[in-house]
Amino acid sequence: MDALRSRAAHSVLDLWSSTFQDPTYRGSEFLELQQPDGRPLQPSYLNGGPWLSTFGHSITEFARVCWCITGHTPIGAYYQRFKINKPHGCTCRAALQSCQDIASFMKYNPTAFRFNRDPSGVG
Repeated sequence: MDALRSRAAHSVLDLWSSTFQDPTYRGSEFLELQQPDGRPLQPSYLNGGPWLSTFGHSITEFARVCWCITGHTPIGAYYQRFKINKPHGCTCRAALQSCQDIASFMKYNPTAFRFNRDPSGVG
């Protein structure tokens, strides 16, 4: 039974990995995470997967990571894409604030990629 379960899991993972390479499946705004050696980080279920094992210790941090990875975090690129009247520039003086390598940045910036509560309930 374990061998069948393992084979099924690997089959699903192989299909997911190949499907995930198609930009129409994952979306054009999806942040492509990389391993330390520069290779793309592939989806996995082992040990919580590469994303969950990195950020799984805090549900709040994991939610912010998901927003960032999927391009739905309150930064300049998001405001521009959804035509929200907020500044698009970055504090680093770039014309458009966008998602880059977030793992170490988020650990030292706990308020990054977080929506401020608006009294009207938006954002």
